[in-house]
Amino acid sequence: MGVSDVRKEFFEGRIKSRELEFAILERVFGKDPEKWSESNVKAASLRLEELENKMNKKFEGIRNSYVDNSSVKRDTPTTGIEQKIGGASVPLGVIGPVKILGSYAKGEFYLPLATNEAALVAGINRGFKIINEAGGIKSIVVKDHMARAPLIETPDPEKAKEISDKIREKRELYQEMKKAAESESRVSRLLDIQPFQIGRRVHLRFYFQTGDSMGMNSATKYSANAIKVLREKYPFVRLRSLTGNLCTDKKASHINVLLGRGKSVETHVVIPREVVKKIFKVEPEIIVELNQLKNYQGSSLAGTISGFNANVANTIAAMFIATGQDCAQITESSSCFIHAEMQGDNLIFGVTLPCLEIATVGGGTGFGTAKECLEILGCYGPGDPPGSNAKKLAEIIGAAVTAQDLNLIAAEAHEYELAESHIKLARGK
Repeated sequence: MGVSDVRKEFFEGRIKSRELEFAILERVFGKDPEKWSESNVKAASLRLEELENKMNKKFEGIRNSYVDNSSVKRDTPTTGIEQKIGGASVPLGVIGPVKILGSYAKGEFYLPLATNEAALVAGINRGFKIINEAGGIKSIVVKDHMARAPLIETPDPEKAKEISDKIREKRELYQEMKKAAESESRVSRLLDIQPFQIGRRVHLRFYFQTGDSMGMNSATKYSANAIKVLREKYPFVRLRSLTGNLCTDKKASHINVLLGRGKSVETHVVIPREVVKKIFKVEPEIIVELNQLKNYQGSSLAGTISGFNANVANTIAAMFIATGQDCAQITESSSCFIHAEMQGDNLIFGVTLPCLEIATVGGGTGFGTAKECLEILGCYGPGDPPGSNAKKLAEIIGAAVTAQDLNLIAAEAHEYELAESHIKLARGK
């Protein structure tokens, strides 16, 4: 039965069977596992056709941008996302080569950046121009863990303290929870469980190393396995939520700044005065002063949690979209502190990214253009050893963030350059 035939019978009401519900059309077409990918294309085409008919419009861009992120690797085939109709496209630029002196990202790289904003790619490119002339940028991962924090409830504060103390001891209870947490994992390892008591309830913040995956889903599943053991030993414990918001996921939070989540990255570049003056046409002391006035004084006055930077979110978003990351995590991944100081005649510039949440396997990293962009970076797939590709990507993103903020602060030191450059590149004026 072709797409048009199914559409005719389904939408004209001649077939009333539940199996033909709009949301599960993939299963209607996908009786043969070997044709699961083809069934996903048919289902998406059918949904889009119905939308076009209802709105009396054609959406060829959506149809032509279709991304196949379906999978038959597991017992239950997956569609990638639900009720797919096609794909969305974003302009993609590239800069490079850029010189990075990381522990994992070593050498020269070309960076793909997906954005609809004019001037962003040019700005990062100019930032790397000065970094390259200075000999490259150091970028290192200093922490690596994914956190998930289930919320448990006990009868009273005394019981809550008892559970917290038992876990902190890291003896029998902790070891049994650790064993359960790691029982289904090939790569992930439990690093710690940190209790935060509030009354008779306890937020248990689990820390996992998760290899090259971002690890949020893994951390959730493995935390759940550990909580099951806890409840078997202490039946009075009640699980209120597998995530009690102390993780903290997809929200800006000070706990992620202090304790880290994902990859914590530090960068450092030394730029001679003459190089700063030649490329930016400004004295380096002006960049140091403006960083203090804008990124710290201005941000403090605004009451930011972790936005002590010029425009980090733009670079993070462009790299995330290009490489198939979870874009909702731009929120906390953009937490960033910019460092600028003089050392003799040299400008010392760098960033601290305490909670950069990225992956090179899983999620959207293995499909369509995201896979190709990761291949451009030399980061696609699992690393050898596990985790090395994700750390490499983190160091690259840290370097890109540094280049953009360095360039932006220098541009803002020229009074009206920021407005004029954006207008020129966006509107051609």
